[in-house]
Amino acid sequence: MKKLFFILLTTFIMAQPEFSVITNNNPYPGKIFIHSMSEYMSILDTSLNYYWIVNNQNKGMDFKYNNSKLSFFHKPYYGSNQAYWIIADQNMVEIDSIQCTQGLTDYHDMIITDNNTYILQSYNDEVFDLSSIGGSEFQVVSSILRIQEFDLNHNLIFDWIASDYLNIYDYENNLFIGNIPGQIEWMHGNSIEVDYDNNLIISNRKSSEIIKIDRQTGDVIWIMGGPTNEFVILNDPFNGVSWQHDVSRLENGNILIFDNGNYHTPHTSRAVEYQIDETNKIATLVWEYQNPYDYKSKAMGSAQRLPNGNTLINWGTIQIEGVSLGANIMEVDYNKNIVLEIQYDAYQSYKVTKSNFEFNIPMGIGDTNLDDSLNIQDIIFAVNYVLNAPNENSIFHLYKLDPNLDHAINIIDIIELVNRILN
Repeated sequence: MKKLFFILLTTFIMAQPEFSVITNNNPYPGKIFIHSMSEYMSILDTSLNYYWIVNNQNKGMDFKYNNSKLSFFHKPYYGSNQAYWIIADQNMVEIDSIQCTQGLTDYHDMIITDNNTYILQSYNDEVFDLSSIGGSEFQVVSSILRIQEFDLNHNLIFDWIASDYLNIYDYENNLFIGNIPGQIEWMHGNSIEVDYDNNLIISNRKSSEIIKIDRQTGDVIWIMGGPTNEFVILNDPFNGVSWQHDVSRLENGNILIFDNGNYHTPHTSRAVEYQIDETNKIATLVWEYQNPYDYKSKAMGSAQRLPNGNTLINWGTIQIEGVSLGANIMEVDYNKNIVLEIQYDAYQSYKVTKSNFEFNIPMGIGDTNLDDSLNIQDIIFAVNYVLNAPNENSIFHLYKLDPNLDHAINIIDIIELVNRILN
């Protein structure tokens, strides 16, 4: 019987996503949060081993540590509009979910604020007369960005839609590029930041612009980049960013951006830091790190300034000589030395972040009763769980009861857990 268990185990066990460590030279000692597109949510420990990993398939976009909690996006299956964010605690318990009240809830960013509110975004469609700028008289325009904030009881406390505060006719040169055939998209929001003065900074990739919004009135405070740019940009040969991601305000008051650089000449991807004079509307480039391999980041990507001054960069959807590669993740110090580099060959990642997060429960696979051991009580629980066959598996049960990482908790997983006890 023991031999049979072993044969079944080796037949059905699945491998974790493989990656290569190219450089590891005293990086900042935090855990790395990585979502491998469409499958794995994972956390690497400081030794670059898997601290935690689950196969959550369509759930997991923008998986990150979010103000003492975990958050990740539930992407709807084809034909479903049930898109929402899931929030979990340090016990792997999914404690809340949130979605926008209007429009299709979007996956690009959601933040949990210091006041325990949720800020997320969605998109609406509206009809405009664009006949004067090359569209039709009754033109359906999609991707009109909406920002909503909710309290912990899911009461809507802030609601901002771009069409109330921005003039679509200012975006004439941006409306007709980068679209799916037959559609006109206005905006592509991909990051939300609560600024030092409690207002919001958002990133609109479609027009290469950063917008600061008054969190009380909704009024636009300033716009950096894009067709209505208000800033003089100094010391930057590209005169700003192009189709960027992941804008964040740093402790020194500067702004850090992952610049995909799609429309730079030549296409140049980089992380950039600007010193911002909001009174005189001057942005001065004070630090940048261009991709050392000249990888072209077509989409996605992130940049995070770490507590020791290093910058963690995920190069997003990268290409070299037109060939798509997997995820390339770097940490560089302020002198632009690479102190960490990881390469995934088979998977890409939207964002990658570091934190000092720890789960508060024993991490043993199969240990469902949390007594820090795998035993017959856990097997009984697993059998009952399989017999009841829930439609949705939580991250706790996926971690504890899906050791072969196939996103299905079944008899094969029970066999593996029994083998772990016998061995």
